[in-house]
Amino acid sequence: MRTLEEIKDRCVITEDAHWLWRGALRPDGRPNIFAPDYTRADGDMRTQCGMRAVWHCVHQKAVPEGYRVYGTCDERACCNPAHVKCTSEVDYGAWLQRTGKFKGQTNRILANRAIGRQRAVLTPEQIVYVQTSEKTGIALAEELGVSTATLSKYRRGESIAVRASGGLFSGLTARGRP
Repeated sequence: MRTLEEIKDRCVITEDAHWLWRGALRPDGRPNIFAPDYTRADGDMRTQCGMRAVWHCVHQKAVPEGYRVYGTCDERACCNPAHVKCTSEVDYGAWLQRTGKFKGQTNRILANRAIGRQRAVLTPEQIVYVQTSEKTGIALAEELGVSTATLSKYRRGESIAVRASGGLFSGLTARGRP
């Protein structure tokens, strides 16, 4: 699709102004469109996400560094340029928070918990050491290889996800029994 008109011709236009793509879809339900890509291919034709393809066809320039192209409506397959927005990552995050678009989605909750577990770099024994040590926070942070901010959270007892020392189900097994 070289132009916005070609994209529009491949869409079903609904009463509420959505342009629903009838072509190939990505596994997450977003359109997969072969169009000029000014960001990664200097305007050469390339398969890309529908919203990004629409933005490239309309503006005919690269998406600025640190910016994101996204759809503002609830239809994943929508290609209406009026429903496509390009803003900075910070503004996108603020929009997500304001609209609550991903709030309560189980897969997002589980992914965030997994990220939290990966960020927990200290074992439970090290946390006890941090909380009882007489050393300064800077000295402890350097010794354990964590940031002073992370160390301060451990010292204040704020909720930080911790890796289980023996594995996910280690607390469920009977220790010392056959």
